[in-house]
Amino acid sequence: MKASLITLLALAAATTGFAQSFNQAAANASSDLQAALDELASLREQIADEKIPLSRELTQLENTVIQRRSEQRRVTTARDNRTVDLNALQAEVNARRDENSYLANLMGEYIRQFESRIHISELQLYEDVIREAGRAADNPAVSTKDRFQAQINVLNSSLDRLENAIGGHRFRGNAVAGGILKEGHFAVIGPFGYFSSADGTEAGIARLQVNADYPAIVSLGRDFGTGITAVTTTGAGLFPLDPSLGDALRLDAARQNIIQQIQAGGPVMIFILTLAFAATAIAIFKYFELSGVQRPHPGDLQKILDHLNAGEQDEALAIASKVKGPFGSVLVSGVKHYDQDKELLEEILYERLLASQPKLERYIAFIALTAGAAPLLGLLGTVTGMIRTFKLITVFGTGDAKSLSSGISEALITTQWGLYVAIPALLCQALLFRKAKGTLSEMEQTSVAFVNGLNPNNK
Repeated sequence: MKASLITLLALAAATTGFAQSFNQAAANASSDLQAALDELASLREQIADEKIPLSRELTQLENTVIQRRSEQRRVTTARDNRTVDLNALQAEVNARRDENSYLANLMGEYIRQFESRIHISELQLYEDVIREAGRAADNPAVSTKDRFQAQINVLNSSLDRLENAIGGHRFRGNAVAGGILKEGHFAVIGPFGYFSSADGTEAGIARLQVNADYPAIVSLGRDFGTGITAVTTTGAGLFPLDPSLGDALRLDAARQNIIQQIQAGGPVMIFILTLAFAATAIAIFKYFELSGVQRPHPGDLQKILDHLNAGEQDEALAIASKVKGPFGSVLVSGVKHYDQDKELLEEILYERLLASQPKLERYIAFIALTAGAAPLLGLLGTVTGMIRTFKLITVFGTGDAKSLSSGISEALITTQWGLYVAIPALLCQALLFRKAKGTLSEMEQTSVAFVNGLNPNNK
């Protein structure tokens, strides 16, 4: 009980103290609230004072932002436009660069064709500008402007040359005449070029010389030389025209005489020519031998038969002995054996015919041998020539045609000469053999006439 009373008293005391603390706290809070309200009012007054300038500054800043955004859009648009213009300019630069390359290649091709198509003598006039254009094209350090200028110089020179070529033009230059470099005058008229030396010793047609810097002069003789000299020095005169544009002169220069062909044919030609000379000599000998066979006169045979039929053998033998050669041998044998049986007499006369045949046909077989051997020798020359050509191809290749010409000439010329020898030899053999057979036929006819002309009572 006592404890409860104490507790109540303590609680009452605590409540009283709490009430006093609460009142104090409320007073303090009210004071703080009033101070805060005063401060809020002061801040509102300050805000009201500062709001108008800040609003003005904000408006200015917003206007500045708008201006900056507008300027940014303008700069971006300008940048994009400049990018588009730059790309267009770059594309145009590339197009112009391609055009320059195309024109440079086109001009270079034109210069090469110009150099190859002008007359050989005119190179002395234009070689400087042509070489300058070539050096400019090959030198990467040369500017495009200088390269084009060098090529344009060649173009201008070609136009000048075209204008000069319309009526022909003359100029001084050098040419090789007789293996000597001489100075003189050129005259180019269309595709034809003429030259006369300054000393007046050489005049002719100017043409290309292989592996030489100067044209070679082909002399056409004194008759044409006078006119050429007049044309090259004065511009007036008569000059020769070659419609073949030099082909006729080249063919004439390439033509070989017999000695040159024999030399080009090689060692096989010795055997072919030996056979040819031997066959020719034999053919001539046989022709005169067969043509010189003595034949009895038409009345001699009748006289011999009349004497034999009359029993006058000696007189018949004397007439028969005057006939020389195979005909006389047949007649003499017939006179000596005229009193034999007809069959035996025919056998004796036939034996004389057979004995005369080898002599009449001798050496003709050699001509036939020549006709058969000459083509074979020509073929041998062809084989050896081709072997030589293949060896040269192995060593030098196929680029140098001049080094191959000797083997090809040997291959072709031997075949040609083999046929040259074989065909006439074959014809001569046939003609001589026929002539020999004709002589034998005449001898046979004479024998038959002799046997048939004898009187059967002589047996």
